[in-house]
Amino acid sequence: MDTATPRARRRDAAATREALLMAARTLLSEHGVEGTSTRDVAARAGVNQALVYRYFGSKEKLFAEAADRGWDSADTMTRDIPLKDLPRALLERALNVGAEHPGGLSGLVTAANDDMIRAVVRERIERAFDEQLAPRLSGPDRALRAELLAALITGVAVLRGKVGTKALTAADREALGAYVDRMAAPLLDLD
Repeated sequence: MDTATPRARRRDAAATREALLMAARTLLSEHGVEGTSTRDVAARAGVNQALVYRYFGSKEKLFAEAADRGWDSADTMTRDIPLKDLPRALLERALNVGAEHPGGLSGLVTAANDDMIRAVVRERIERAFDEQLAPRLSGPDRALRAELLAALITGVAVLRGKVGTKALTAADREALGAYVDRMAAPLLDLD
């Protein structure tokens, strides 16, 4: 008779954290901060609710990290991609993130009615566009023009991905990119 205690199943901490973050982003985009509980996040991730607190300490810290996710590539893009290629690259990134990860950019905009989420999104937009892109521009109103590019890309992503307007949803990506390039050209001194 074998009396050995069964070994507890080992948890992959990185995979669990990632599952919780993805679940939080998805639920935040669907229900906002007020409509999302740690119980909902844990259930969506397929883990025990206690793991939310083990890995993040609080609901607020989980949501802040979920909102902060994915912005590093925007920082790099606004700093490194040639200006003539930037609008299309940002658009493709915004559309791809929304398609691959429910709760992408358009989801964050939906959740931005919460002060904490709004602060995270504002800080990351200001970092990517005011601090990285604006110094690359010439002429007046550089920060304003950089933020207008952010508004253009965000607006397209939200209307196409979250709201689902007919024309934007049906638009071919190549045609959509060409229009965005033309609208962004004066903002980036490309005229």
